[in-house]
Parts: sequence; C-alpha cells; structure tokens
Amino acid sequence: MSERKQSTLFYLKLLFPYVKKDLGLLGFGLFAMLLTSSLQLIYPLILAAIVDKSIPSGNVALMYQYGLLFIGVVVVSGLLSYLQIVLLSRLGIKIITNFKAKVFRHLLTLPVDWFNQRQVGELIARVESDSERVKALFSELSIRIIGNVLFFIGVFIVMFVREWRVAAYIFPLMGVAIVGYYFLIKYLSKFYRLIREKYALLSAKITDYVQGMQIIQALNRQERVYEDLKQASADKYRLETRTSFLEYGSQSVFMLFFEVLFLVLIIRMMAPRIIAGAVTLGTLIVFVDYIFRMMWPLMQISENVMQIQRAFVSLKRILELTELGSEEEIFTGTKIPSFEHEIRFDHVWFAYKDEDWILKDVSFTIPKGAKIALVGASGSGKTTTVSLLCGFYPIQKGRILIDGVPLDEIEFRAWRRKIGLILQDIFLFPGSILENVRVYNDTVPVQKVQEAINIVQLDEFIQGQNLGLDSELAERGQNVSQGEKQLISFARALAFEAELIIMDEATASIDPQTEAKIQRSMHTVFSDKTAVVVAHRLTSVLDADEILFYQDGEIIHRGTHTQLMELSAEYRKLVELQLIATERNGE
Repeated sequence: MSERKQSTLFYLKLLFPYVKKDLGLLGFGLFAMLLTSSLQLIYPLILAAIVDKSIPSGNVALMYQYGLLFIGVVVVSGLLSYLQIVLLSRLGIKIITNFKAKVFRHLLTLPVDWFNQRQVGELIARVESDSERVKALFSELSIRIIGNVLFFIGVFIVMFVREWRVAAYIFPLMGVAIVGYYFLIKYLSKFYRLIREKYALLSAKITDYVQGMQIIQALNRQERVYEDLKQASADKYRLETRTSFLEYGSQSVFMLFFEVLFLVLIIRMMAPRIIAGAVTLGTLIVFVDYIFRMMWPLMQISENVMQIQRAFVSLKRILELTELGSEEEIFTGTKIPSFEHEIRFDHVWFAYKDEDWILKDVSFTIPKGAKIALVGASGSGKTTTVSLLCGFYPIQKGRILIDGVPLDEIEFRAWRRKIGLILQDIFLFPGSILENVRVYNDTVPVQKVQEAINIVQLDEFIQGQNLGLDSELAERGQNVSQGEKQLISFARALAFEAELIIMDEATASIDPQTEAKIQRSMHTVFSDKTAVVVAHRLTSVLDADEILFYQDGEIIHRGTHTQLMELSAEYRKLVELQLIATERNGE
C-alpha cells in the first residue's frame, strides 16, 4: 500500500508543473465544491426545521421564511455546482492539452529505431486516449469523487451530532456497502477490458477492409467481408449486453438492498425514541433524506476509485514515453559538418539486435560530387547503409567519417540538413502541393519551389491543377499517382538545397514512362550534388561512378557497370534477370 501511495504522489508531483500556473483556479474550484457540498447538507435540515418548529407552532410566516431559504439554497447550490464544473473542466482541458503537447514534442525527438518497433495505433492510444483518461483526474472524475467524499463527511458529522446512537450503527454498514460495491466494480472491470478488446478487433477489421476495398470488390468478396464484420459486431454486442445486464442489474439490487436495510434500521431505532419524545420527527426526516441522498454517491466513490486507478495507469504509460532517451541523448556530437571532400565508411559493423549483424565490415568512399549505387538482393544491407549515413542509428563497430570527422562527433541535425532523402514509399501530408514540397517551412521561397518543380519536370502536372501549387493533396497523396508522388519528393529534396541526395529504391514502383522522365532530369539534379542511389532497377545506376554489390551484409564486388559485367557473375546474373523481365513486359 505504501508503494502505491508513493507512486501516486510521485506521478502527481510530475504533473504539478502543469497545475502550478493555475493554482488559483484550482483552489477556487475546490472552494466552490466545498460550498456546494455544504449547501446540499442544508436541504433536509430546513425541512426538519419546518416540521419541528413551523408546523407545531402554526407559524406560517416562519414556514415561508424557511421555504424562501430552501429556494435560495437550491439556486446558490446550482450556480456553484455549475461554476465548479466549468472551472475544473476548463482546468483539466488546459492541463491535459499542455501535457499532450509536451508528450508529442518529446515523441518528435525519439530515434527512428523506436518508431520502427511500435504500431501507430498504440502511439495514438498512448498520446490521445490515455491522456483523456488522465484529464479525468482534473475534471469530472475529481469533481465527483471529491464532492461525494465531502458530502459523505458532512452527512456523517450532521447525523452524529443529531443522533449519534443511530449513526454509530449506520456508518459501519455503509463501510461494508462501499467495500462490497468496490469488489463488484472490480469484477465487472474484466468485462470492460474484454469489450475494449472486441472494439479494437472490430475497428482493426473495418480499417483493413476499407483500405483493401479495391481488392475486395475486384474479387467479389463483399459478402464474405460483410459476414466477418457482422460476426465480430455480434460478438461485441453479446458481450456488451451481458455486461450491461450485470452492471445495472447488480447496481439496482445492491442499492435497493442497502436502502431498504438502512431505512428499516433507522425507523426501527428512532421510532420508539420519537414516541417517547427523545427525538424529533424532523431528525427522522433528516436521516431518511440523507440515506437516499448518500447511497448513489457512496456507490460512485467505489467506482471512482477504480477509475482513478485506471487514470494513474494511463498516466504511467504516458510518462514512460517522456522518460525515453531522445536523439540528443544518443547522438551527442557538437561539431558543425563540412562536407567538402568525401564520406568514408571505415570497417562498419551494425546490428539492430545483439550481434545479429546486418552489415559486416563495410568500407567504401563517397567522393564529393560522385554518384554511388548500392545494388543487391533484398535484405543484403543497402537500406541499412543509407540509414546509418542519415544518422538514424548509432553503429556498433567502425566509423563513418565526413571529411575525416567521425559522424558521431557531428551535430546530427546540422548533418541531416545537408541530406535530401527520397524513399520508395513517399509520405505526403494532407495539404497543398506547395506545403508538401517545402514541408511547412515558410522560409523556403515559392520561387525556389517552382524552380525545383521545373527541374523534375513536374510543371505540366502542376499547370493541369485548378489551383496550381495551392492544389490540395488528399491523405497520403491518394489523389495523385505514384510517379507524381516521387517527383514531388524529388522537388522537395531540391527545394531544401541538399548537398547529398539519397535515393532508396525511389524508382522501384513507378511506370517506365515516369522513370524515363526522372532519368532525364537526374543528370540536371545530380550535376552539382553527391548522390547515393539504392537501386532495384539497374537502368538508374548504369552511369554511376561506382556500384557496390551487396550480399548478406557485405560488399562482395565493386566497380563501374562495365567492370562488374566483366568481373562479377552475381552482377551479370542480376542484369540478365532484369533484361528477361523487361523483354517479357514488352511482349
């Protein structure tokens, strides 16, 4: 128990900087909550005063005064209740918005390797769904549980003062009710977890089928997909129905049992004393009213405790993200890069895990202004090589030298600014073509973007759009072709004036016509650039200054196209296979 308390205090301490600026707002909201709980205690006391004082004395004026007081208390209590909800909800939204901003900012600093090991849905759940749960600590959940606890304490004090003998019997039983309801909610929580799993499964199926709709319709599998979704939805429906029956049925029985039990107990103990004149009828009204007012809040306290536990679990999951090491902690170099002569891989070894080596003793040199091609089978280490060159991973053995300076001593962001990375799978953001070329960097002039567009021969496509560069692209660029995506990525690299162009299978998934267009523009693009090309189609690297042939993480052959055709049987076989494929496609 002490560990849990320490953990709770620890996490609340971490959240304190987000609350510190709004302590006045928090204090006022809690003060309003205290007044609201206090005013709610007055309702039955006013009714008791009418029964005990106004009616026996026949004082109608006094009864009207109590009536007006009752109305005033109701109005003030309602206004304070509204005020506390607005203030604390506003505070919760403000805190969690700032909190999510900090978490997302930290995510932007995490290394690429971490993202490669995580699913997108998991990250969204952590940053968004878990944050919304944490928000409950500062909004509706805190309002309910603190308000209920304050009301419960106030009820205990009033009942104990007015008739301590009855209160001494009632409150131990209330403790039993709270504990019993807590275990009921804990039992139901496993059903809530199963429902979330069913919901996640159904959502995943819908996402997959929507993304694969073209294949589904082409193969006439609509009915099969419908039946699969229907079955998944039915499973979720049955579980939700069963859970709702258990939840609301048990709650109703639970509340009915304890309400009747408390009511019978109060009447049984107080009736003889009322008859004897030791207790007033108003006191009985106060006790009965409090019992009916307390039962639901008491049940909520148990449920709120479970919700708070879940909120702290979510808080822990989010804070685990902020404790992850950022790229600044991994790549600690401070030197400003100066790429004037060459890049050299010096006996580089690399493994993503333990000593399962992806690269084995790789050495080669990239002179400034040269075009170097990396070829070989999938999984041979080509993409890993360019990932290391971009500074995405620290290497285990060997060095990468930029004009003689180890890459791990160079400020990694300054180095990446010299690189234009063009991938096979181009990511385009929802927004205009202009925004996608300069990636929301308004310091890149529109004129420079237009020049880049002209160089990659995308100007005809742009002119065909209604709004030109301001034309909107759909999510992931679904309203443009794969070739047009690649050309936009080419323009992106040129607009940022990259000194080193890295193309990773950039022409592997485009049509021959678009590839030919890229080939024509590449001579202009690479005229004053250094280029590293990971190639699937060898037609894009025939003019390379040097071709490195990878096999199982090693460079087994190197040279120009002509030299490799003479010296490397593996390279000749790769060329022959592509020629055969080209001839078959031509037929």
